[in-house]
Amino acid sequence: MITPEQAEQIKQHLLGQLNNFPEDQRNFVKEKILSMTNVELEAFVKQNQLTHLEKENPSESSCIFCSIVQGKIPSYKLTENKDNIVILEINPLSRGHALVVPKEHLDVSKIPSSAFTLAKKIAKKIETKLKPQEVKISSQNLFGHAVLEILPIYGNESERHKATQEELIELKVLLEIKGKKPRPKKEKFVEEKTSASENIPILKPRIP
Repeated sequence: MITPEQAEQIKQHLLGQLNNFPEDQRNFVKEKILSMTNVELEAFVKQNQLTHLEKENPSESSCIFCSIVQGKIPSYKLTENKDNIVILEINPLSRGHALVVPKEHLDVSKIPSSAFTLAKKIAKKIETKLKPQEVKISSQNLFGHAVLEILPIYGNESERHKATQEELIELKVLLEIKGKKPRPKKEKFVEEKTSASENIPILKPRIP
C-alpha cells in the first residue's frame, strides 16, 4: 500500500497534466483525481508506472476510464453491453448521476449508438426509481475518452460532492440492470419413421 505522502505526490503529478485538457473540463478532471483513494491510485500507478508521457499514446495510457473498463480501478457498475459499461459517478451533482463509458478509447464523434441506447435504458430506470424532474444525457470528452453523462435533475443541484460508499452501494442495488440469462435450448426429439420398404417382409427365393 502506498503511503499518504506517496499518494499526494502522485496526485500532484497527475494534476500537473491538467493543462492538456480543455479549460471547461479541468475542474471535473481535477475532482476525479483528488477523489481517488490510495487503493485506486496504487492500481493506476501499477498499470501506468507513471511513464505515460513517454508512451506513443499518452492520452490512452493515462486514462482513468480505460483503467476502470479494464478493472484496474474499482467502480460501481450498473450494467454493460458489448461496447460500453455504465458506472455511478463518485462525485455526483445529483442522486443517480451516472456515466456511460465506451470500452474503447474513443473521441466524442465516434461514440457508438449502443452507448446512447444504454444511456436511455438507465435514464428510464432512474426516472422510475428516483423520480427526478427530468434526466439529461450529454456527451463529454475526458482524458481523451468520450463518455455520456446521465444527470438526473431534481431542481436542488448545487456543487459536486463525494458520495459515500453506503450511498453508492444503495444506488447500485436500486439501479442495477442485470443481463438476461440465455434460455437453455430445448432438445428436439425426432421420431424415427420407418420407411415403407423396411416393413416389407423379405421372401426367400423359391426353388422350382
